[in-house]
Amino acid sequence: MKPVTLMAQFHAEMDCPKEVVMWNYYDHEHLVGTHFKLYNRARVLAERENWSLVYRSKRMPLLPFYTGGVGFQFMDGNTMKSFHMDSVGFLLEMEALFSDLPDDRCGVTVTYRINTHPFFKLFEPLFQRLFKRWFWATWEEDAPMRLRRWKVHRLGFKDFGGLDYINKKSVRNRDARPGPYVFDPPVRSASPIKTITGIERPFDHSTEIGYADEPFAIQYGPELPSETAADEAVAQK
Repeated sequence: MKPVTLMAQFHAEMDCPKEVVMWNYYDHEHLVGTHFKLYNRARVLAERENWSLVYRSKRMPLLPFYTGGVGFQFMDGNTMKSFHMDSVGFLLEMEALFSDLPDDRCGVTVTYRINTHPFFKLFEPLFQRLFKRWFWATWEEDAPMRLRRWKVHRLGFKDFGGLDYINKKSVRNRDARPGPYVFDPPVRSASPIKTITGIERPFDHSTEIGYADEPFAIQYGPELPSETAADEAVAQK
């Protein structure tokens, strides 16, 4: 019998450039940190330029068990394509289309597909509900990290370098412009995620410090200190 396709599609917007969100998708370390409720192990098996092959152990949406699998992802223009085969035997295909919006904002449209036996077409509504919950759970968990990364980039932060004016205990040059955020995969890492052992979730339970209970705060997180406050703090040292 001819296979059928189960599909679910979601769209969301973020208050940062699309390149920051692209970086987030290639920052595999955050899987067992930011998404510790969903993933418990990750290992980068191989990566070159804009593609990566990653092993992940994740919790199934709404189900009380974990399943391991290998995922391959690559960039095709402004679209990230991902293929994930888990131990159950399903091949999940995902496409994330990134688009620019005014005022350094972006839109992301994510489409999930599974080609399977016609019998499973009956379960497409359940498939869509499962992945709707999965999409929004990970989107809200990622939002504070994305927004903070964009904010510190505007302050002049550099990976593995920090902020020059903080390191040198000088006053920030307000005329300096860091330029656009550049997405340049693969993402550098200081953890063992690229070794044979990979990384595991460091805890089973966590108190999520820095997040309020209101929905808006959960999605966007608390603000970093203002740029003026940061300058004043440095000047006082």
